[in-house]
Amino acid sequence: MTKLFSTLVMLTLSLATLAQQTDENTTIAPTQDATNSYKPEARETSLEVQFEPFGDNPVSINGIRARFFKSPNKAVRLNVFLGYDVDSDITQQAVSNTNLRELKDRTAIFSLNIRPGYEWHLKGTKKLSPYFGMEMDLGYQISRFKSEVQNGDDVNYTLRKNDNGFFRIGANAIAGLDFYVAKKLYLGTEMGFGASVTRLLDVEVESDVTGFQEPDPLKRGSAFDIGPNVNVDIRLGYVF
Repeated sequence: MTKLFSTLVMLTLSLATLAQQTDENTTIAPTQDATNSYKPEARETSLEVQFEPFGDNPVSINGIRARFFKSPNKAVRLNVFLGYDVDSDITQQAVSNTNLRELKDRTAIFSLNIRPGYEWHLKGTKKLSPYFGMEMDLGYQISRFKSEVQNGDDVNYTLRKNDNGFFRIGANAIAGLDFYVAKKLYLGTEMGFGASVTRLLDVEVESDVTGFQEPDPLKRGSAFDIGPNVNVDIRLGYVF
């Protein structure tokens, strides 16, 4: 964590220095609005992706992140992630001329994360826009694991629900900066400090095996977390 934090601090200082040098070396025509020539105006929107120039996937997306600027220095932000992942593994091959049938294990996970928030952007420089704000964190995930077994000529299953299921609610105080490399195009970094409460969903088991008696749901408890959170990826955004 210390290494990641130091990297972000160095990036912040580098962007600030570059922005200051740009302002000192750039002549602006009297009729040009120096404050808003690069930065968003009121009623504009920005969309962002994650940017790792030296990674295997330089551009990636982890949900949809948008800003809705109410004014040049105030913005509503929203980050939404919706995911559904299904994996299937064959545990027994079907063999012709025998009673062996194909068996599978299947895992399915549904995830939803919504992070609404608000930002206040400081004056900064012509190209550098520091900001602070706050956001809520609402997370929900459910999972299913289905395993098949063969009993004679019959295929039976056992289903486990919510081994990885949870509901989370939290809040974060955030601070970051955007550096506009061109008009309406920026790179950004962000860090924050927050707290969250996570309730682990009860695990349920069901089966169609003869004689199976469904047990009571298994309670798994909850967790409370508080501390810093750092986004190690650079954000690449465009305002339109």
